Amino acid sequence: MTVKLFRKPVVIVFIGYEGAGKTTHILLTCNKLKEIGIKPYCTYVKTIFLFTNLFTKFMPHLWRSLWRLAVSIDLLLNSILLPLVWTVRTLIIPTFSKKQVVLVEEGLYGSLVDYIHAALILNLWPITYKALKILFVLFRNVRENGIVYVWCDPSILPLRWIKRKSPLEAPSYIFTQIIIFSIITNTLNNILQIDATNFDMKHNNKQIIKYIFSLLNSNK
Repeated sequence: MTVKLFRKPVVIVFIGYEGAGKTTHILLTCNKLKEIGIKPYCTYVKTIFLFTNLFTKFMPHLWRSLWRLAVSIDLLLNSILLPLVWTVRTLIIPTFSKKQVVLVEEGLYGSLVDYIHAALILNLWPITYKALKILFVLFRNVRENGIVYVWCDPSILPLRWIKRKSPLEAPSYIFTQIIIFSIITNTLNNILQIDATNFDMKHNNKQIIKYIFSLLNSNK
């Protein structure tokens, strides 16, 4: 494989259900890129529910109205912070450290799931709409070069959560992911979808590396 000369790092976002294997695929891809002489940078851009987590930890019997307020504040804060975090982690740090490929977990699309799920569960549609307007305005000039959709059969996810000793995700959250990611994959172009149901890492890794090289060669 050959790669043309390029300056800006190529940014690839990995999306997928909780437990589908995003982090695992990113780490394997990162190691393979290093082996073949490409300088990767692995990071994540995720929604941070700071106030919600603090209230949940110290005030577990929080009234629903206060819980809704905490989530609302977090959504508005994330609408400002996420674009800043994205710029730092996908542009500033990789550029100064002379990285060629940036592998990002979740990004805007993962946060979009969090916003919509909060609106569904807590009936926060008005504040979610305002928060999303701010988010999309600040993200309007942000473009990833490619998207890797790590898909798997949703029915196997609970077993994976148990194996990795992580909390069981609410069915409503997975349902929201299915809907949002389906819309994204049917709307946007240049998306690589891989099947991680059987964890065929060797095959998936070859697909991802080939996809990355095509993006590197088209990057100017």
